[in-house]
Amino acid sequence: MIIKILPIILFFIVTLNANQKVTLYLDWLNQFQFAGYYIAKEKGYYKDLGIDIEIKEFQGDYNSIIKNVISNETIYAIGKSSLILDNNQDKNIILLSTIFQKSPLILLTLESSNIKTPKDLENKKVMITSDAKESASVNAMILSQGLNLNSVNFLEHTFDINDLLNKKVDAYAGYLSNEPYLLDKKNIKYNIINPSDYNFDFFEGILFTSKKELSNNPTRVLNFNEASLKGWEYAFNNIEESVKIIYEKYNTQNKTLDELIFEANILKDLSNVKEETLGTINLNKINEINSFYKFLGLNAQNNFDAESLIFDKTKVLLNKDINSYLRDNQFTLLIENNKIPYSFKITNEQVGIEIDFWNLLSEKTNKAFNIEERLSTKNLNIFTNNIKVQFKYSTKPIKNNKFVYTNSIAKIPIVMATKDNKNLINNLEYLSNVTVGISEKLDLIKELQQNYPKINFIELNSVDNAFNKLKNDEIYGFIDDIYSISHKINYENIKNIKIVQTLQYNLNIYLESENINKPFINLLNIAISKLTNEEKNNILNAYQQILYHDKTNIIEILKYIVPLFFLLSIFMFLNYKLNSEIKKRKNIEKELLKLANKDSLTNIYNRRKIEEICENEIDRNYRYNTIFSIIFFDLNDFKPINDKLGHHIGDEVLINVAQTIKKNIRNSDSLGRWGGDEFLIILPETNLEQAKKTVTHLEKKVSNIIIDSNKNLKISCSFGVAQYKKNDSFDSLMEKADKLMYASKTIYKNKKKG
Repeated sequence: MIIKILPIILFFIVTLNANQKVTLYLDWLNQFQFAGYYIAKEKGYYKDLGIDIEIKEFQGDYNSIIKNVISNETIYAIGKSSLILDNNQDKNIILLSTIFQKSPLILLTLESSNIKTPKDLENKKVMITSDAKESASVNAMILSQGLNLNSVNFLEHTFDINDLLNKKVDAYAGYLSNEPYLLDKKNIKYNIINPSDYNFDFFEGILFTSKKELSNNPTRVLNFNEASLKGWEYAFNNIEESVKIIYEKYNTQNKTLDELIFEANILKDLSNVKEETLGTINLNKINEINSFYKFLGLNAQNNFDAESLIFDKTKVLLNKDINSYLRDNQFTLLIENNKIPYSFKITNEQVGIEIDFWNLLSEKTNKAFNIEERLSTKNLNIFTNNIKVQFKYSTKPIKNNKFVYTNSIAKIPIVMATKDNKNLINNLEYLSNVTVGISEKLDLIKELQQNYPKINFIELNSVDNAFNKLKNDEIYGFIDDIYSISHKINYENIKNIKIVQTLQYNLNIYLESENINKPFINLLNIAISKLTNEEKNNILNAYQQILYHDKTNIIEILKYIVPLFFLLSIFMFLNYKLNSEIKKRKNIEKELLKLANKDSLTNIYNRRKIEEICENEIDRNYRYNTIFSIIFFDLNDFKPINDKLGHHIGDEVLINVAQTIKKNIRNSDSLGRWGGDEFLIILPETNLEQAKKTVTHLEKKVSNIIIDSNKNLKISCSFGVAQYKKNDSFDSLMEKADKLMYASKTIYKNKKKG
């Protein structure tokens, strides 16, 4: 028996070791640009996962950072998109997450210099760091304007903005979140040359480590990445508090609070957290950056594998030791019966929120989990291969030396119910000299007593007890989680009790087990991190819907519906002939309108109609301050198709492209033929970033077009994207899109030559 469990005990001992020292190298000086890592350290997120972190500021040598990461374990660092190039040079790094979906890296020039575009940089002195110089976004922007990189005089960065002000350099590489604030404070007029304005949005703030570290310490890599992202989430949601921490503890640049707050708000926008999951590394964008480096001749590696470069936390589950651990042990959930809606029986089948979450975690780990009814705490028997856990609920993080807990699986709102003769309540502060019951499981009574001293709070052990006290006016209201209260109201069809307020607290769902089972809790945390919001909501919403019982009298409804249906039938009969005539006229008008608005070849809108739609969107923006974007594009190498293969092939290509684009845009979008092989798409309620994503999708669809009469013909397009800005006219908007389309076409032609 001892021999059998010895490997398991050793595995537990390794997992429960002391804090592991880790070093994080920053690629710049301390500022909000690295807030998430400071916050994760200060809030104990790293420490909670057994990591003792040392954060080191940039010392001016980025290449030495790369070498340190590659040659050592326990080393992590922050980098730019040039990391992809570093990996192509066999430096064996792994990208964990990227905080900024758009790079804050820009070029600044003085307004008096008249350097406003990348074209104006020819033969000019540009101060930039070595890693920023290799940044795909800066290079792509310059090359897209037909400029050779050798025609720009790149200088080593001194990090002194006065070099720009004293005109020692013509352009200064800085961050959108830093230098513009300093120049504005000095009332200095300047220009910003931003790669984003030229459709080049590449990653920034990439957290990375070595493949050696991932191979030898996969759990530490996972934990470090998760703690860092947790720190960033807190930093972005609590900017003022985070800025204060940086100001007091990490302010080696002596920045002001206002300066740090300005930086924080800019960087939060660039993280794109409203549209992307924080830290997401998009595979397509990695391939796009790599293709650009290949175009520059900087990447000699032909078989680039983007997937091997990006950290996949799910693969942490797939290493040999953990697979053996899953195979050699059984995992059982202990449940209580009749704990509605969390665990209960329906026709001898155990159902509930707990069971559904447990089954979902089983699916994520690809391991069949067991369920058994909990008779006593003795069932938590750790000296067998059957590891047992149970669900726990708390409004606060749980700390107990005897047990270990997962991360929160889901959050359940806390609400208050009263009799229906009470008004809705926005804040408990409006109440005084009343008694309010609170479920003892919430563990909130002390906090509520402190925050609302005018209310008498009492703990109650069950919903049944609380509702009896409500009916007898012994308490004013009762506080519990929304599912427990709504089930009671709906299942028993209680008419005189209602939910009147949602409190600022949530009940978190955790899984608990003995301390020695920490390896399994770590695995569960990985599975929990894979749960999507949709999967969680499907479980929670399903049980909320299941609890609503329809007890409406159908006969009473029919008394109203039948006479109404009869009257409607008469009305429809009397108007039948008139409607038929109207329909005929509308069909005729529709055909006439179609002839006036449609392009005869492609059967999409013609130039007159698509221009009219765009003008209408401009008017709508003026009235309602809405947003919209346009995509202007044409076919690559269309003239040779017509000249060499004939106009009938050219027409077939135009028709196929038009119909493919039409099928792959939204119903609310409008597509029109501008003329020849040029097309215009209008995208209402769409910002620039969303429009660019649409272009990426359309490029892929167009590349898959097969021309029946010439199946070897490869089709591609060059796209220009522009978002409508205040005071834009139709012509100025089209001019922006047109310039960007031709920049895209320039890159296409250069690639083709290469």
